[in-house]
Amino acid sequence: MNLIKYFILQLMLFGVIILTVFYLDSYISKPFTLKDLVAIIIGVVVYIIVLNLNDKAKKRLKPVRLVNKILFSILAILIATIIVGVATGEIKFSS
Repeated sequence: MNLIKYFILQLMLFGVIILTVFYLDSYISKPFTLKDLVAIIIGVVVYIIVLNLNDKAKKRLKPVRLVNKILFSILAILIATIIVGVATGEIKFSS
């Protein structure tokens, strides 16, 4: 059960990071303006909140071996990318 909780935490973490990058990417471009600065500040605030919540949740879990952390993180990145891609319409499955 501990490994499932760790995997779900990683999946949510990477999902939020990918979504934040996806939505803020259209606002950040050259030349840098006030709009870009506000988007960067919003992104940094979101990252700080998500990382703090993730750390608090991980402290409640039992220790996870490094090999399992690496494997679950890679798997979570792949699954989060697919889920976010399908949810945003960037990935479409055709039959």
